[in-house]
Amino acid sequence: MNKRISAVIICKNEEARIKSCLQSVKWADEIVVLDSGSNDRTLEIASEFTDKIYINIDWKGFGPQKRLAESYATSDWVLSIDSDEVVSEILRNEIIAAVNSADENSVFRLNRLTYFCGKFIRHSGWYPDRIVRLYNKKHYHYNDAFVHEAVYCDGARVVNLKGDLLHYQILSLEDYIDKRNKYARAWADNHYAKGKSTNIAEIVLRSLFAFFRHYIIRLGVLDGYHGFLISVIQMQYTFNKYNFLRFRNSK
Repeated sequence: MNKRISAVIICKNEEARIKSCLQSVKWADEIVVLDSGSNDRTLEIASEFTDKIYINIDWKGFGPQKRLAESYATSDWVLSIDSDEVVSEILRNEIIAAVNSADENSVFRLNRLTYFCGKFIRHSGWYPDRIVRLYNKKHYHYNDAFVHEAVYCDGARVVNLKGDLLHYQILSLEDYIDKRNKYARAWADNHYAKGKSTNIAEIVLRSLFAFFRHYIIRLGVLDGYHGFLISVIQMQYTFNKYNFLRFRNSK
C-alpha cells in the first residue's frame, strides 16, 4: 500500500505561475494551498485542483506561514513546494518510490534548477541547489525564520533525490531585482533587531567578495553572460543589505 503524500503550497498573487505548479503535483493524495491575501485569480485557479484552500493574512514570515500550511495537511508525508516551482516527471516518480521505502526519520532534499531570463542556470551557486522539501511532519517541521526558512530536521537521515525541481522564480529581470531588494530590506530588519551593525569597510569587502564568489568560485563564468549578470546582481544585493543595516543603525 502506497504511503499518502500531501503537497503543500503557500502563495500570494501567483496567477501567472501557480497552475503549472499545481498540475505538477496533481498526483499527490492531497493538495493544500495557504494564501496570504491574493487579489488576482490565484485562488480561482487553485480551486480547479483542490478544495483544501486556506487563507492567512496575518503574515509573520515565510517560516511561520509554511509551518501553518503543513499543519493543514492530513498526510504524515509532506511535499512542500513553492508556487513558482514545478515537479518534473522524473522527480515525481522518485518521490513516490522514496516515500514508500522510507522510514519516518528520513528527510529528502530536492535539487532545484532555476530558470532565469530564458535559460536554466547550472552554475553560479544556483545549481546544485539541494533543499529539504519532503519530510514526515510527525517528526519534522519548518522553523520560524522570517526569510530563508528551512525544515528543522536535526538528527534526520538526509537523502538526496536526483530529479530536478524546476524553479520558475523569475518572471523578468525587473521582478528579480525588486525581489532581491525586498530580501535585502528584510535581512537588514532582522539583523538590526538582533543588535547587529556594520561599517563601510565591511560593506565594500563583502560586496566585492560576493561577485568573486559567484563568478569565479561558483563558476558563474560557465553560465556566460547570465552568470556575469547574476554575479553583479548578487554584489548589488550584498551592497544594499549592508547599507540598509548601516543606515538603520544611524537613525
